[in-house]
Amino acid sequence: MARHTLYAYAEGNDLNEVAASIESHLERFVRDNHWRHGKPWVVNQRRTDDASLRPGELPHWDLGLNLDLPDPPQEPEGWFDDVERIAMFFADLRSATGRNFVIGIGDNERGFSEDLFSVDTAAPDLLLLRRIIGVGGGAS
Repeated sequence: MARHTLYAYAEGNDLNEVAASIESHLERFVRDNHWRHGKPWVVNQRRTDDASLRPGELPHWDLGLNLDLPDPPQEPEGWFDDVERIAMFFADLRSATGRNFVIGIGDNERGFSEDLFSVDTAAPDLLLLRRIIGVGGGAS
């Protein structure tokens, strides 16, 4: 099991109107691309068993992609190209759906995750994303 998993999910819990379209775009994106390190998988799950939900509140909805990340310092050449491709795909998907997306990393050993980067423009700052994730200057 990978120590860290990158996730890219739609923001919000009110996704009923766009969920089928987003999922279809995600499946095509995963299928039609060559991946340097692992292959992302589509996530579409609602946490309907959350006892903390108040009446009328929508359950948490994870809709997007997950990608296991290589462990440092064993990253294969070009692995970050996959992350950049995902960020650009979500920027295009944002334009198509009007929904913003968030990119984060889950720590599979400690059991927590952290949102790191918002895809809320048509041109996400890939250099900032690289710095946030912690890719070294010469690595790609």
